[in-house]
Amino acid sequence: MSRCLGPLVFLVLACGSSQPSPPPSNTTLAAGSSPSSSSPSSESAAPSSQLAVTNLEPSKGDSQGGTYVVIKGRRFLADGPRMVKIYFGSRQGSVVRFASDSELIVEAPGGKVGETVDVRLVFEPGGQLELEQAFTFVDVTP
Repeated sequence: MSRCLGPLVFLVLACGSSQPSPPPSNTTLAAGSSPSSSSPSSESAAPSSQLAVTNLEPSKGDSQGGTYVVIKGRRFLADGPRMVKIYFGSRQGSVVRFASDSELIVEAPGGKVGETVDVRLVFEPGGQLELEQAFTFVDVTP
């Protein structure tokens, strides 16, 4: 029997379609991408038959946490159920849901104002993928 393993570990078949959609974010800036943590490369460098992360929106979010971020890529669902953890720098975020085979919705943790961090996803199965210097924490208080 499948079930949610917790807010930070997510099993696609158990929880993928039962989550409500998050509210829309107020920023829609795209970040640069790197399909692996070892060297920057373009989206076309990885064959379309491989799991990949290409960018995220928005690239800035509240330093207090709670910003919904859409991670874009490919083959998030095509190869069957996956668990995934998300990290913004060293801080773990929360997976909200897989929106499609090419979009994953997550909630960013808080961070230091002005800090730009790598965004790392750990897929099981699938391994680790990273977007280098992809997210900046900002102060959104009036």
